[in-house]
Amino acid sequence: MPPALAVRALWFGVVLLVVVGTLASAGRSVFRGDLAVRADPVREKLLAAFHRNDPFLTLRAEELARFDGRYAANPALTLLHVLPGGLVLILAPLQFSPRIRRRFIAFHRWSGRFLMLAGLMAAVAGLVFGLRMPYGGPGEMAAVALFGGLFVMALGRGVVAIRRHEVARHREWMIRAFAIALGISTVRVISAVFDLGLTPLGLRPQALFVLSLWVGWSVSLGAGEVWIRYTRSLDFVGGGGQWRQDMTQ
Repeated sequence: MPPALAVRALWFGVVLLVVVGTLASAGRSVFRGDLAVRADPVREKLLAAFHRNDPFLTLRAEELARFDGRYAANPALTLLHVLPGGLVLILAPLQFSPRIRRRFIAFHRWSGRFLMLAGLMAAVAGLVFGLRMPYGGPGEMAAVALFGGLFVMALGRGVVAIRRHEVARHREWMIRAFAIALGISTVRVISAVFDLGLTPLGLRPQALFVLSLWVGWSVSLGAGEVWIRYTRSLDFVGGGGQWRQDMTQ
């Protein structure tokens, strides 16, 4: 694929996932205790449109109450997770624009520090939810521990790299961190697809949720790694169509 077309395809996917994640963050911040309940009629219409049946429909209200309940019981922790997380999704793409970085280097540096703090806040709150009150049991705990830990590690490695003036390495670790952050949006998209395809086959809601976590985060992080290797092989910096030497200016 030509580099320019690859950049456009990448940014289309990123913008789509940012929109999905931002809407989810805003929805959960406003409807902390019943977002899933409010969104369920849309799911019912989709199942009906595709002529799919939910064999666990009689248990649906109980499952939704369990899923929403942990957010309803912890409103402050919920906001600590979704508000900084939403800001990361909205602002992080600007960090990868060579044009902004060259023209507004002070903004790039200070927004990077702010995003680092916001990302850590969202990650810590997410780890508390995933490890102390998991809806999906051990499978969710393992996924949250792995990908949450990778996110924190990627942020830390990115900071160390830039302090050593290793700009290319810094960029790669930040791409990994952003890919994991976007992963929660990927999880939502994949969860909707799996729900339509696998629920009628008998996959229970908790199992579907755990499967979506693993697949969504793996796909997102994998896509980040593919992009890192693609741009590394071209000596090309995606996101603005600039060659790597621009990173050092």
